[in-house]
Amino acid sequence: MMKILLYLISFILWYYKGYCEQPYFPRQIVFSIGNGTTIIAIDEINQRACQSIKYSFDPTPKISYALQHFPYAIPDSPQSKYYVQLLLGDTSIASCEYTTYWKYGGYYLNVFPSHWLNGSSFEIKNYLNFTYKMIHSNNSSLDEDYWYTNEKCEIEDGSKPSCQEIFFKKNTEIPLRLTQVVYRGFRFIQTTINYNIISIGKSDDKYFNSIPKTWPTTCEDVDLGLSYYPQSATIKLNKSAEFHVSLSTPPHRIVGNGTVLVQWNTTQCIDCFTLSPKEFTFNINNFQKNQILTITRIKNSSGSVIIPILYGEGYEFIPPERFQIYID
Repeated sequence: MMKILLYLISFILWYYKGYCEQPYFPRQIVFSIGNGTTIIAIDEINQRACQSIKYSFDPTPKISYALQHFPYAIPDSPQSKYYVQLLLGDTSIASCEYTTYWKYGGYYLNVFPSHWLNGSSFEIKNYLNFTYKMIHSNNSSLDEDYWYTNEKCEIEDGSKPSCQEIFFKKNTEIPLRLTQVVYRGFRFIQTTINYNIISIGKSDDKYFNSIPKTWPTTCEDVDLGLSYYPQSATIKLNKSAEFHVSLSTPPHRIVGNGTVLVQWNTTQCIDCFTLSPKEFTFNINNFQKNQILTITRIKNSSGSVIIPILYGEGYEFIPPERFQIYID
């Protein structure tokens, strides 16, 4: 009877380990992938993460940061209260850009694992988030622990491997490689990512020392922008159309008063339309209140584009071409 009881206990423990316990990365880890071209530092405990990517054609690495308490943020600003993600060395118009994860932002920028995002909220979690329940194999090698899914995924050659597999150094939490089936180039293929572990434990501060002190005032806030309704219209000669204009998020308080000026520039035919008023003023109190822009056609022409001219509180860093009004 005692032997049967011990057997049942052993079976239950094995079941728990193999089917309930799931494999994860250490909560504090620095590792590289892609033959060392990408270095990722994750610190769940202190809620900070960094990713650095080097390309063969560019000596300057592309560095991204995500922190709950971002250094050098303007006091009492949203960036001082919420998670911020900052990208340096981007290839767009701005050399650096950032987003803030709160009710008015966090939708347009993320280079970290997608399961860290939840709508406009953000939290630095474990690097791994498996799609399926992982099972610990009893047939692991002498040097490795092996986890796999029961679910099979068919790939282009007709075979059906496990959808996801991960290997750890034997009896440790050190990840070695991840194999999974992904959809790429209009086909399903099996890929392998090898992990080179640099350190486990609190990340060295050197990975976060390159955050520029001036980022709040010199980098583009991708959440800032204009909202239009409608975004286009057909206007006949001597007729007018009204456009509702507001800001998509509160302006910054870089100089203290939080005021943004919006003017307009007509392209293609500069004397075909009149715009009234010629300037709008927004601040942190009225940024979501629609102001009416009236456009009147005074000369026939082909289509034209109205582009805003933005001044103040971080809006001058925004490429105005993103917020065009189209007139036929």
